[in-house]
Amino acid sequence: MAKRNKQRAFALTIQSTDHLMAEQHYEAAANILVRYLAIHPPQAQVLRRLGQIRMFQGRPHDAVPFLAQALKIETAVKNAA
Repeated sequence: MAKRNKQRAFALTIQSTDHLMAEQHYEAAANILVRYLAIHPPQAQVLRRLGQIRMFQGRPHDAVPFLAQALKIETAVKNAA
């Protein structure tokens, strides 16, 4: 049950941020992602999306740490496979 709730939280987070980003509500989307990361372990897709939002906001210096961490996680997962 707990795993299912985590998967649902992840799916809702991605769906919500997709909608907000499409409407260019970047700060609202970023807030959802930040709250997700405060509760759940970091996931590459969430970190990458947060980095993309910071780029859209013209804040590349804030985007780099999120994108770098996403790449690190993706590389670790790929190497573990």
